[in-house]
Order: sequence, then C-alpha cells, then structure tokens
Amino acid sequence: MRSKRIREEEIKTVLSKRNYVILIIGSILIIIGYILMSGEGSTLAAYNPDIFSGTRIRIAPLLCLLGYLLNVFGILYRPRQRGI
Repeated sequence: MRSKRIREEEIKTVLSKRNYVILIIGSILIIIGYILMSGEGSTLAAYNPDIFSGTRIRIAPLLCLLGYLLNVFGILYRPRQRGI
C-alpha cells in the first residue's frame, strides 16, 4: 500500500495539462507576433513606407509581449487542490 502511494507521487509532473495548454497558446502568440513583424525592408534604391505600419510597430510587439506574459503565467500557475 505504501509503495503504491510513493509510485503515484513519483508519476506526478510539475506542470499540469492546463499549464501546457497555456504555454502552447503563449508560444503561438509569440510566433504570430514575430511573423507579423517580419516582412520586406527598405533599400537605398526603393523606400518602403510599410516598415512603419501599425501592424509592425504596435500589434506585433503587443502580441509578443502578451505571449511572453502568458508563458510566465503558464509556468507559475498552480491549480487549486481539492480537499485542502
């Protein structure tokens, strides 16, 4: 009986399924943010005003920041324990 309890405690992981889902969503937001930030640049021969678009300057960095914050939350989140 005691050895069975020890085995059950050993099998438990540090992060729960919910933590991994939060981490995956945060990572997807970061990837989308970096994709939105990338694009064609300007050269000396041709100026491209699209490098200063609102998507690249405001939305993409905000998505990256939210993704990083969500990842930190996903690591620190601890589900409530029942019966305690």
